[in-house]
This record gives sequence, structure tokens and C-alpha cells, in this order.
Amino acid sequence: MQGQTYLGSKTGRAKKAALRLNDLKFSLDDDNEPRRLLAELPIQNFNEKEQLRLHSTDQFPKWLFHLRHGFSLLLYGFGSKRQLLHSFAITNLSDAGVLAVTGTSPSLTAKQIIVKAASMLHRSSPTDLKGCSADVVLQRIAKAQGHLYIILHNIEGSALRSSEAQGLLAELSSLPNVSLIASMDHVNTPLLWDKQMAARFNWLYFDVTSYAPYTLETASVPSLLVGRREESTMQGAAIVLRTLVPNARRIFSIIADQQMQEPEQGMGFQRLFKMCREQFLVSSEMTLRSHLTEFKDHQLVQMRRGGDGTDLLFIPFSNDTLQHILADMEDVE
Repeated sequence: MQGQTYLGSKTGRAKKAALRLNDLKFSLDDDNEPRRLLAELPIQNFNEKEQLRLHSTDQFPKWLFHLRHGFSLLLYGFGSKRQLLHSFAITNLSDAGVLAVTGTSPSLTAKQIIVKAASMLHRSSPTDLKGCSADVVLQRIAKAQGHLYIILHNIEGSALRSSEAQGLLAELSSLPNVSLIASMDHVNTPLLWDKQMAARFNWLYFDVTSYAPYTLETASVPSLLVGRREESTMQGAAIVLRTLVPNARRIFSIIADQQMQEPEQGMGFQRLFKMCREQFLVSSEMTLRSHLTEFKDHQLVQMRRGGDGTDLLFIPFSNDTLQHILADMEDVE
């Protein structure tokens, strides 16, 4: 009888949730609002989290000992590790230069990391190595006199997951004057490395579970409420631009640079043609129109009518997206 009563209470139509996304007190089109509300949530289990932090900081001397003996450190565990690594750098890595890299940046490349490392060791500009191959840059690092600590937040970032990128990082970490401290949050990160590559990294693993919020790690990730349209647009544009000829990419860069300087203006065709001809990118208006047609076909450039009735060119991306795209194009060049 009791069983029948229980089953009877479970039958019937399930109740629908009374609240919907539209009932939220903020706009789903605003990516910053849900982040602000999450940041204002009260901190829970403060004492327990503080004990975890102190346990990790107590390991700082051990970490430094391993670094000085040629090992690389890989920190794992639930919670952000940025503040912990920042504290480690300030308190223990003052004897050499420190390069901190955010691996979650969608426009980051492994070559950019090694170029920056070489420029820091030789105290030169990264542009001096723009045309050098990765092997040449690594050789310059190996010949440098000083030492460099590299802190790589999230070595499994989406832009660094290729075997080529991880191979470059492994070569970099194996140099005697470079010490690598990296963090990971994806459980399958070790699957990025085969046995030989893992040996070159020479990892020592440390559990630094902190339960700290991933505030900075998710800053460049579009909110699930807002959607991933901006990210997919940026990735699609970067892929298309890589397939174009160098002159076409430079023409796109001219339009992008002008738009970031004057976001509300747009660029007239004749002005663009003059700038391109001065840089020997095109020799005729027909050639420029051919490139613009290709941009329009891929939705990289659009037209709008100016106040004086002339047609103006503009790129339908935000300035942040344009900066990421231009950084990706610099690496291609």
C-alpha cells in the first residue's frame, strides 16, 4: 500500500520551472553584468581555503630547489592558480627575469612566447626577431648569458594545443637557461605529450587545489549566456586571412588600424587606394577592388553610406577582436 502511495505521488505531469532566463534582472546581451554579479557573491569556507593556500606556499622552497636542478613544474588542482604563481614569482624568483604568459589568450602562439623570451634575455625588441625561424630564436635564447623564468598560465590553452606548439614549448623548457612553471586545469592535458615530449619538459607535478574562482582565466571567454558568436567570428576571420596573399593581409591591416583609431568614421575607397599605392600593395584600382570583393565575400569588410553620401569601408568587429586578429596576422607574416 505504501508502495502504491509512493508511485502515485511520482506520477502525473512534472511541474515546470516558474522562472525563465527572460526573468533575470539583467540583460543577456551584456557580458559584463553576469560577471559582476558572480564577483559579488560572498566568499564561503574562507578558513579552509586559507589552509590550502598556506599549504601551497609552504612548498615554495621545494619548487625553487627543483627549478634550479633542471626540472619544470606543472601545477594542477581545482581553482585558479594565478595568484599563487604571482606570489611565488615575487617572493622566490627575484634572481632572474620573469616572463608571465596567459595561455588562454585566443591569439597567443608558441612562437610569440619564444620570441618574447629571446627579446627579454637579449634586451631587444621582439620586432627584431619577426622574420626569424623558431630554430633561430631558440638558438639565440640558448646563447644568452642570463637566466629566465617563464610562468605559463594554462599550458593547455586552445591556441597552444597543437603538437607543433607543445613541441616548441618543450624545446624552450629544455634549454639550460630557461625554467618553466606551468599550470593546467583540463584533466586531459597530459595527453598533449608523447613520451619523448614529456621527457623534454621534465615535469614535476604538484597539487595546488585552491577552490579560488577562475575570474581572470575566464575574462577572455564569452559568457554562455551571451553566446560564442564573437569567438567563432574571430577564429573564422583569422583562418580566412591566413589563406590570403600577404598584400591582401596588409590591406586588411590598414583598414583595421584606421578603424581602431577612428571607430565611428569608416574608410573611403580613394583614401585606402592612396595608402595602399604608397606602400606598393596595389598598382591599380582594379586590383584593390578585387581584394575588397574577396573581403566582402568572406564578410570581413562591409560598406555603409557616409554623411556626404560616399561609400565607406568598415570591419564589423569590435576593437578587441581586431587586436586579436592583427596579432594572429603578425605571427603569420
